[in-house]
Amino acid sequence: MHVSYLLFFLSLSVFAQAPRQIQVIPNPKSVEDFDHQFKGCLENSECDQVMGLQLTRWKELIEKVQEDKVETTKKPQFVELFRAKYGIPVEFYTYQKSQQGFKPLLFNSPCKDHNPKDPNQKVLRGIAFVKSLSKEKAVVWRDQTQIEVPTEELLIPQPVIVYYPEGAKTYYLPLTDQPLFLKNKEMYVLKEEDGFFYPLKVSENGDWKVEGLDMSKLTEWEDKKENVTCPKDTKKLAPKIFGVEYCKSVWDEDSKKTVVVKMHQGCVI
Repeated sequence: MHVSYLLFFLSLSVFAQAPRQIQVIPNPKSVEDFDHQFKGCLENSECDQVMGLQLTRWKELIEKVQEDKVETTKKPQFVELFRAKYGIPVEFYTYQKSQQGFKPLLFNSPCKDHNPKDPNQKVLRGIAFVKSLSKEKAVVWRDQTQIEVPTEELLIPQPVIVYYPEGAKTYYLPLTDQPLFLKNKEMYVLKEEDGFFYPLKVSENGDWKVEGLDMSKLTEWEDKKENVTCPKDTKKLAPKIFGVEYCKSVWDEDSKKTVVVKMHQGCVI
């Protein structure tokens, strides 16, 4: 009996002295770790873990190409390889029902007309990784899958009309994007990500390609752009969620003169 009590008390002593198991929570690496439940997602957005991982991978690419050891001429090539495989993040208008399909990142539009009392009619701003964008469809990459999304229903881009002398042509761009110049009936857009600028070539049929440019001509192209009066179209060429249209003169390398370009936005902010 005495031996049994002795073993019992020795066991209690051992358990009492056993160190506690403490789970160490890793320190956040950046302020973005506090912004959202899922790393990579934007603050105040509806965004899942898959989208967060895609945005994180994109940010890592941008950080890498900005390093001094990467040759300037190769930087657009790296971005183009990424676009061809994964797409690039672009912004568009959409609706809540998009979460039943390609599940873009969502956040509220600041436009009053986009926020009616009926929540089913609410227009949202979305972000997805897009490879190309035409009138009929957007080619989206999500979770190792390529998806074709109808542009008139769930992914609504900005229509941009170029008034060439022989007639108007419509291109489709992400929200707020503007053409830098035109060449061979293709539109060149200068995009920016965390201080890194890269040129996106957009064809009329919706094909995209990131290409290198002579950046020494950037000021020259920008200086050609001026606010101009928009031509009067016989019918509205943009969806009604675009409440504002405005026009600029944009340099056309083929004709060696400017042409009028009409762009659209949801409202004046």
